[in-house]
Amino acid sequence: MRIARLLTVFSILILTIAGTAAAQTRKPAPRPTPRVAKTAINPIVAAAKQKVANQLFNVNVFVDKMGPIAVSIENSDRDAAARRLRADQIAANDLNKRKLVAAIRALREGLVSLESDFRTKPQLAQYLAKIQGISSLCAQSEDNAIAGRFVASKDPLRQVALKLNDTLAVLPGGVSTGVPSTSTRSQADSIPISNTEQKSMTTGVRTITVSNPSRPQPNVTEKREPSIGMTADEVLQTAWGTPSSKRTSVSPNGTTDVWLYRGNKTIYFFNKKVSNIVK
Repeated sequence: MRIARLLTVFSILILTIAGTAAAQTRKPAPRPTPRVAKTAINPIVAAAKQKVANQLFNVNVFVDKMGPIAVSIENSDRDAAARRLRADQIAANDLNKRKLVAAIRALREGLVSLESDFRTKPQLAQYLAKIQGISSLCAQSEDNAIAGRFVASKDPLRQVALKLNDTLAVLPGGVSTGVPSTSTRSQADSIPISNTEQKSMTTGVRTITVSNPSRPQPNVTEKREPSIGMTADEVLQTAWGTPSSKRTSVSPNGTTDVWLYRGNKTIYFFNKKVSNIVK
């Protein structure tokens, strides 16, 4: 009996040790990987990112197309000053100038609208610092072109492209990879192609009136019209008088002042002298 009892206790002890060893060597069951819920992109942010991508495309195409045209315009200006151009060639070059200025102005309207979205929509406020200033940079480009510095007018647009690219990088979500539609490409496509082809284009922009500063002014009692080369004080004494509003932009090349009058009339000063008149 005693031996049988010892065998029973020994058997229980062996089973207990074996069970403990099996529990130590058994691998724990893997825990299920928790599912991470995807964050939904706000539709206003998504739409803004697509607009930024479209405008970045517009600006890049615009700068690429305007580069050789700006050089051609300034070369023609030098040839005209040296009296090496015919009257029809000078007229074609002047038309190119007006078309290019109008195209920059149209591009600026789209950039102003885009920057306004980031200023007014709370969902975009955190990204404003990246895109802020694109409209004023485009205004500098327009002022340079109006002052006859067409090559220099590309530099502010390159800065616009950098800002748009930085904004695109921080906005969440994706964008369509296709080329923007015709409506979003209208600004880039409105640049004149060349001096020779420009002759057949119809102009839909305001006419720029350029007077000859060396021509003697008539001695009449009525107030004269403003002309190229006048100072601000001289313009105030003309028939146009005091403007309804003004704006100024400063670049490394100099200062451009813009005087706006009723009836869509504008006078542009470069370094305190009238450089262009728009009626």
